[in-house]
Amino acid sequence: MQLYPISFFQPRPAQPHLPLFIFFPGMDGTGKLLYKQLDTLAARFDIRCLAIASNDMTDWAGLVDRSVHLIMTELTEDRELYFCGESFGACFAMQTAGQIANKISELVLINPASSLVRLPWLASGSALTRLLPDALYPLSARILVNFLIDPDRVAAPDRQCLLNAMLSVQPQSAAWRLDLLRQFNVHSVLPNIVDIPVSLIAGELDRLLPSVPEVQILEQLLPKSKTKLLPNSGHACLLEKDIYLADLL
Repeated sequence: MQLYPISFFQPRPAQPHLPLFIFFPGMDGTGKLLYKQLDTLAARFDIRCLAIASNDMTDWAGLVDRSVHLIMTELTEDRELYFCGESFGACFAMQTAGQIANKISELVLINPASSLVRLPWLASGSALTRLLPDALYPLSARILVNFLIDPDRVAAPDRQCLLNAMLSVQPQSAAWRLDLLRQFNVHSVLPNIVDIPVSLIAGELDRLLPSVPEVQILEQLLPKSKTKLLPNSGHACLLEKDIYLADLL
């Protein structure tokens, strides 16, 4: 296990006078798939993206502890703090937010993968990924891309960036992250974040996860939450044309 499996990268110059915006990435763990949102977000926020090492196999506790340490090094006493997690990153963000709930101004959850425990066929993917020969892993990633996006809504260069990010994760690490999602219990996290304002965002055409029912469940459990449904969007909605996270917030 690496000593520091989590790191920050800063996609835009620091703006310490603006609220701090922390992006928790999806299964790819790179944090780089926020790039289409950066220009509009940077007008309102000082952005940091968390990145998980491609070969990392750290448990939730280790990931959360390291993330809290990194965030607290950037946070001053009077600065607003926003968390944004996409898919796997939404589960990651919820757990991390629970550790410093009193410091967070808003928690943004996009197509949260907390629904995976109710999908046995998808949850079993970790075992299948471990059994998959390395030579077939790129093919499986290409097939999965078709479930993540609608090609009419995501330009070809952006589809390639998504595939490259997925292929950057080693197969055993991908299986480990699926295992982490299988272990995730949203009901154990909710008491720690119940007082945080939460924005729930879901693509109505998500073909990977039942994101709309999931955010509707979370909205009932989180009294300070609000929901935004994206009628034409799929799972990787932040890569889609004409989707601007800054406007949704």
